[in-house]
Parts: sequence; structure tokens; C-alpha cells
Amino acid sequence: MKKKVIVAMSGGVDSSVAAALLQKKGYEVIGVTLRLIGKKDSKDIECCGGDESLNKAREVCAALGIRHYFKNAQLLFKRDVINRFVEEYLNGRTPNPCIECNRTVKFGYLFEFAEQMGADALVTGHYAKIIKRNGEFGLYRGKDPEKDQSYFLYCLAQNKLKNLLFPLGNLEKKDVRKMAQSFGLSLAKEKESKDICFIPDGDYVEFIKKHGTIKKLKGKIVDEKGKVLGFHNGFFNFTVGQRRGLQVAAKNRLYVTEIVPSSNLIVVGDLKNVYFKYFSVKDINWLCPEKYKAGDEIKIQVRYRHKPSKCKILAIGKKIIKLSFNKKQFALTEGQSAVFYSGNKVLGGGIIDSVDREARGPAIESKKTVM
Repeated sequence: MKKKVIVAMSGGVDSSVAAALLQKKGYEVIGVTLRLIGKKDSKDIECCGGDESLNKAREVCAALGIRHYFKNAQLLFKRDVINRFVEEYLNGRTPNPCIECNRTVKFGYLFEFAEQMGADALVTGHYAKIIKRNGEFGLYRGKDPEKDQSYFLYCLAQNKLKNLLFPLGNLEKKDVRKMAQSFGLSLAKEKESKDICFIPDGDYVEFIKKHGTIKKLKGKIVDEKGKVLGFHNGFFNFTVGQRRGLQVAAKNRLYVTEIVPSSNLIVVGDLKNVYFKYFSVKDINWLCPEKYKAGDEIKIQVRYRHKPSKCKILAIGKKIIKLSFNKKQFALTEGQSAVFYSGNKVLGGGIIDSVDREARGPAIESKKTVM
């Protein structure tokens, strides 16, 4: 009897090739595409749940001769991805909506659908690997270093890894495009979208103004001693480490070092003041059987293109971990994800909750181990 798999079809080349590969290997392949954006808002959206992606996914499934379903996840996407995105920015944080989408929609809602369909596995076109070693399933980096997406997948549930397939994990993007041509898929040469899917024009500031509740826009830009250097038109226009768009005259280049929503302030300083060493992580998800304790050292990646750096665990609490990089890192940003690695293996990760240059503040409740 053929194994049945549900493939998350976005209408893009990656998910399309993933479906074609498994069909070629003899799986019973069923495609499912989520509508994430309402019709009136999806005119210019070419990926992830807009009209264009729905049409492309339908065409691919028809070409492959496989069953295809549309599922409406608009309310879930709006609540857990869009609303969270807006709220985080209005709290002075910089969120990662792709990770939240993976957490609640792609690997939450879709897993439920796969179970309802009696499928053996859920399949996506992510560039990452699931490997079984010593009886345990683990998440690993994909072969293509330029496309590896393991950073965005730390939020997967450990007990679901055995029911996941990433057919592109051992492939490079150039190979995937060649395969798309060999399978006769018309989207083989399409460009990739690099924007936030629900903000295709890239103007997230206007998006926040439209969808958020903003009491006051104009505020002060100050240096780290509190001296007023200029004014801004919304603190959510900025992120830590930003240099462009400050419109402040100074002898040296200035960077955003802190965002203070409660006071409607943007704090700026020299480049050296944008390097941080101490931080805390919340909402932690572990993907490994190892138990870690205060004093242990792991490598942590704090942005998609950031090179994992050595970090020491300072203290472990029930809901939060305090850590210290061995060397200060540029623009650690509250709201972004910190993902833990051991070589190419993802150990887990969480959301950066607070950042500091110096070790200060009350210690959190410490435990011997965390898991």
C-alpha cells in the first residue's frame, strides 16, 4: 500500500518540486493550499495564500495529476501572524512573522489536516533535513548554505519530526530549478519573493499604521545621555542597529541602540553601542534529548544570516534563559529568534526577550537543568 503524504503547496517552485519528487518515488501525494489573505487584500500578493499562489498551486497539481484541496486559514493567520506582527512592533520589538506562521499555521493547522486525511507525513519545500540518529529524530541544516531554512523551523514540535518530510534538504536551489524543468513545471524560472508575504510592497510602517492602534506618532530622538538630537514620526519606523533614515546631524555615524515605546523615544549612539553580549530568551522549544544547565556552552544564531556564535548559559528559569555571548554581537534585537545549534543540528530556540551590554538586573530563578 502506498504511503500517503500531504504536501503544503504554495504555488512556488520549491513545494511543487517536493510534490513531484515524492510522486516519482511512489507516494500517494495530495496537495493542500491555504488561503491566508482575503480576496480584497490579495491583489498584489504573489505568494503564501493570495489569489496568485492559489491559482499556481492548482495548475501544478493538475499537471501532476494529484488531488488538491484549498483550506481557509485567514482567521488563524490574522490572529497569530498579522496581529502579532503589529503588536510586537508597537511594543518596540522586531518580530519574525515567518517563524510564527510556521509555528501556528504551516506546522500547526496543516498537521491537523494531515491527520484528518490519514496521511503518513506532512511535506513542505523547506531547505532543511530530518535525520534519525540513535533512535531520535532531529532537525538539521539543509545542504545549500544559501537556502538553509532550519533557523525558521526551530519551533517544530519534537514529537512531530517523525511525521515530516523535507525532500529538498539534500538539494541546492539550482538543482531544484532544473528538476522543475524536467518535470515540465512552468514556474521553474520564476523569481523568489523576499518580502513579507502580507506586505508585498515592503512598506510595513504604513501597514502598522493601518492595522494598529497608535496614540501618538511624533517623538524624540535622543543620545544615550538623554540629549535631544531630533524627532521621529513613529518609533516603529526603527529597529536596533538601524543607521539610515535617522535624519539627525552628527559628527559620527549614529545607530539606533534602543527603542523605548513607553516614552516614545528612539535612542541613538556610536557603532560600539550597538554591540551586545547579554540577553535572555523566552518561549523556548527544545528539539534535542540533551539536558543543558547553567555554565554550559552552545552556539546561537540570532538572525537568518547571522553566523552562530559561542554563548554561555548563565541561568535557567521556568520560562526564560539568561545567556552571554563570548564576544559581543551586532544589533541583538528583542522579538527576533535565537536558535541553538550544535554543528548542523538544531537543538532548539526561543524569542529574544531582553538585551543588555552588561550583566545586571536581578538573577532569575535557576534550575540545574532545562528540558
